Amino acid sequence: MAEEQSLAIGFGDLRGFTSYTAEHGDQEALRVAERFASLIQSKLDLHGGRLLKTYGDGAMMSFEDPASAVLSAIDVQGALSAYNAEHADDALCAGFGLTWGPALRTGDDLFGHSVNLAKRLADLAKGCQIVVSPEIRSRAPQDAGYTFRDLGEKKIKGLGRSRVYEVVWRDEAAVLSLSDDSLDVILTNDRRLVLEFAKPVEKALETLRAELAAESPGAGPAAFLKRKMAERLARDLPKWADAARRYGRVGITAEHRLDEIEAEYADGQLRIDLPDGRNLTFARGQIREEDARRFLERLSSLREPELE
Repeated sequence: MAEEQSLAIGFGDLRGFTSYTAEHGDQEALRVAERFASLIQSKLDLHGGRLLKTYGDGAMMSFEDPASAVLSAIDVQGALSAYNAEHADDALCAGFGLTWGPALRTGDDLFGHSVNLAKRLADLAKGCQIVVSPEIRSRAPQDAGYTFRDLGEKKIKGLGRSRVYEVVWRDEAAVLSLSDDSLDVILTNDRRLVLEFAKPVEKALETLRAELAAESPGAGPAAFLKRKMAERLARDLPKWADAARRYGRVGITAEHRLDEIEAEYADGQLRIDLPDGRNLTFARGQIREEDARRFLERLSSLREPELE
């Protein structure tokens, strides 16, 4: 009989792994996955966690208490950030989901609602985010070098709606979030710009196409429009996915020193110029004017020490 016990359960999910595999081949993708698993294991050893299994671009782990789970995830994210600062062309990025609750243990595997929720929260997390359940939020101490940000109620695929929280592990000076929740632009007090993207756009498009195609054909104008939308998505998906990958490296995190970027707000648009000629432009409806101006004011104040 399976044994039930209360545990903190975590999932870590590498971002951009499918595209990386297609571009670099299976052997190189395996090297990246093994590096990620090794990094997770090293942090689990420090915090008493247990690596239960790996699955290509992800890992499942468990902890005896919520604080250890949060600290372990923070250490992994910090290590990835440090690695990326030295290896910009070989950057690694992951989203983490953490829950606390009862789970059934069978051998080296766990089953139950809390397990399913942890996996969904990892999918929900943007690149380099740690998203946690209310149970983690209420049980983990908040005086250990991190805080929690309320992300509100989110629709969790297959599990309904749930309130979720983000672990704020960076020393943040300002955060600018797009209205569609596809990207967070973060300024840190060590004068860096961090772009945290949601999971790749092509996955969302493919999921939508599959859902539309799977629906009963039906009759009438609504059914006709759904069929046509599915057909168009199937035709345009490769083109849209390619554009999404070019747009600011969707699906991974980019970090830049503030002296590497320029930003301005004009005619209702915020434009951020990045190194190597790339730029991000956010129009009305994507951001609020007051948020954009506040972001630029904070950016300006962070640049001031550079002039001394």
